[in-house]
Amino acid sequence: MSTQPLLILGCGGFGRELAAWIAARDMPYAVEGFLDDEKPHAAGVLGPIRDHLPGEVHYLTAFGQGRARHQIRLQLEARGARFATLVSPDTMTATPLAGAANSIFLGACSISSSVALGEDLLIQGFAVVGHDVTIGTGVTISSHAFIGGHARLEPFCTIHPHAVVLPHVVVGEGAVVGAGTVVIKNVPPGATVFGVPAKVIVPGGE
Repeated sequence: MSTQPLLILGCGGFGRELAAWIAARDMPYAVEGFLDDEKPHAAGVLGPIRDHLPGEVHYLTAFGQGRARHQIRLQLEARGARFATLVSPDTMTATPLAGAANSIFLGACSISSSVALGEDLLIQGFAVVGHDVTIGTGVTISSHAFIGGHARLEPFCTIHPHAVVLPHVVVGEGAVVGAGTVVIKNVPPGATVFGVPAKVIVPGGE
């Protein structure tokens, strides 16, 4: 398989994990290095993000927070950067993923049919997304989470491992769903919910 050069934005644990996955699996990218504002002189880091002038490579953000992924993409796109979509070979999908710029779909996640995808997404291994789900920009869905059909995840919300969002439920912008939580009704924007069934433990307010 021919590969395209890739720079990873962020050289923390997730960035280096991402580079290791790309090297270990049959993916169409070759990591040339990292850019990082906090560690511009660390091993493998080619310099800071803030001063970078994009070249003939693709880029991918490696930040856990969806807002950070989104903001960095906008900054570099304004300078002419092109962003990759990384899809693990064992991803199962009935929805085209290529249009979800700066998004990462990791091992054995499952995306059903007619799913509306934003950009700057992180869908981790073994997460399951049902049919007709809407996933807003900057959403993070962690390992083994389940999103039921016709649910809507508003921008920048985070679904932690093993959480379940039932069909037709709306998770508001910037909300956080705790690990193992079962969400049976809409979650307010900015709220944090936890438990079975989900209860608000931090009110919204965004």
